Amino acid sequence: MKARRLVLTDEAIEDIARWGRVLAHARGRAFALDWSDAFLDWLEGCAARGAQLGTAHPVHTAFRTFGYRRQATVLAEFADDELRIVRVYFAGQDWTQ
Repeated sequence: MKARRLVLTDEAIEDIARWGRVLAHARGRAFALDWSDAFLDWLEGCAARGAQLGTAHPVHTAFRTFGYRRQATVLAEFADDELRIVRVYFAGQDWTQ
């Protein structure tokens, strides 16, 4: 497997930032920053390992979904040289649309 470059769409960046604001309000800024750093490190590791993760999206078959620690569902597209994170969904959000 060939390592991929991690790419985050603007929507994915906003999804992570929005969740960070929720976590900061509920658990504090330090916790939110630690969570975001751990999540981004994990995504970097997924890209570096090169394997395609997850399940094909039920409607948009070019996309795949996979989970992060039962806390988030990641909508991604795998290309030859990149792992493109399209969206990140959290509890209560419908990832199928």
